[in-house]
Amino acid sequence: MSDIYQITITTTNKETFTGKMTRKQPELVNGFVALAQDNGEWRFFKPESVEQFHFVPVVEEEAKE
Repeated sequence: MSDIYQITITTTNKETFTGKMTRKQPELVNGFVALAQDNGEWRFFKPESVEQFHFVPVVEEEAKE
C-alpha cells in the first residue's frame, strides 16, 4: 500500500487543486480541508466549498541496481 497519495480537490466553483500528501498528514485542520501542494505550500478550504476530494496512490518505483 502506498504511503504517498496524489490528491485532487475540486471546488463547487469547478476549480481544481492538486498536491501530494502522506496519510500521516492531516486532512482536516481546524475544520478546514487541508491540501499540501507540490511546491510546499498549503491550501485550506471550507468543507462546504469542496465538491470532490480524490486520493490516488502514488506507485513507488523499486530501486534499480
